[in-house]
Amino acid sequence: MKRFLTLAGCAALALALGACGDSKSPTDSDDILSSGGSSAKSSSSKEAKSSSSVSEDIPKGARAATLDDLERNMKLKDMFGRDIYLATGEKHGLFSFWIPDTAWIAVPSDFKDGVISFSSGAITSIKIENKAIESMEELVEKDSDHSMRFIVNEDDQLQYSLDGGKYKDVTEATVKKNSSVISNGDSLASKELFCKTGENTFTGYSFYKGRYVATDVVRNAKQTNDSLVSWSAGYYDIHRGKLLMRPLFYSAPVYALVSASVSSDYKTLTISAEDVSCTLSELKYNEVPAADLEGEWESDEGGLTWSLDMRADRTFEVKAFKGNENKALKQGIWDVYGNQLLMKMTGCLGGKCTPAVIGSVSKWKAGSFFDYGNSDPDDPSIPESWNAPEYE
Repeated sequence: MKRFLTLAGCAALALALGACGDSKSPTDSDDILSSGGSSAKSSSSKEAKSSSSVSEDIPKGARAATLDDLERNMKLKDMFGRDIYLATGEKHGLFSFWIPDTAWIAVPSDFKDGVISFSSGAITSIKIENKAIESMEELVEKDSDHSMRFIVNEDDQLQYSLDGGKYKDVTEATVKKNSSVISNGDSLASKELFCKTGENTFTGYSFYKGRYVATDVVRNAKQTNDSLVSWSAGYYDIHRGKLLMRPLFYSAPVYALVSASVSSDYKTLTISAEDVSCTLSELKYNEVPAADLEGEWESDEGGLTWSLDMRADRTFEVKAFKGNENKALKQGIWDVYGNQLLMKMTGCLGGKCTPAVIGSVSKWKAGSFFDYGNSDPDDPSIPESWNAPEYE
């Protein structure tokens, strides 16, 4: 049996499902992410495309804004006919837009050149008839190419422009803290929450710096073993007192945006007005720099000749041959959260394969080797041991 996810904490597989604790089950809807992913694209490549597509010139005397120019909470004046609030949290790449105290959309972005691309954004599952909210939801529709650019003008005023439109002022906003809940996303970093969601079902949350990995597990009656049900991973932060999770990798359908809160003692997680009890533990791991895994790799597991190309743009291709016969081919996007290597398939041989793979990188040396105990259930499955090819 394949090794999978060496985790610290109270459960061998305790991380968390993005929609965990919600009383509703994910169904086909525009706020649900499906695990079947032949059309998925790299968020980093979308970001670059969107950034370059903003062709308007920056006004004379102005400059592109940086993360340092952004406040934790801001007001975007006259957006869709009203003021809309923008939150950046700990500035780990998740941006959320609020009316007035609900996060309607959340967007992962690297903020390159002062631009937020909405291509990887997500809407809340809450539905309400409101013109401004409906306009915001259109920003993150499938195949969205909408973007928002931020500048600092010659008067040192932060401004924004939506899709190349008129620049409008951005001002700082204040939000009253709620002492009963955690308000800083970094307070969760390097921690695990293991939460009881049913008689023998649990969800756990492993938090890294601005990223989370999550699984649902079922525990047997003797409490000696946990069985993995599903998992997801993505961006997280706490904005305006709400824990926001935006899954980008997932093994089964999940909600595209989850809003929750964590009590200040870490003992209670609240999702959809439902409280679940949790236990807290420290998350111990050795950080794996993504750059250490970039490049070409090879393996001979299972009597096959495997090759893996991990590209700097966060796309990958893995192939397996037996002689001249192609036995496996998978393509997609990848990333590393802490020590967890995540792969999301965008294409595969025969059109059928697991939608995503997760696993811990336990040993590695840049440009030499790495070990990857992973969850791939396919036959043949992605090998665990990889070495760099040798060249003369």
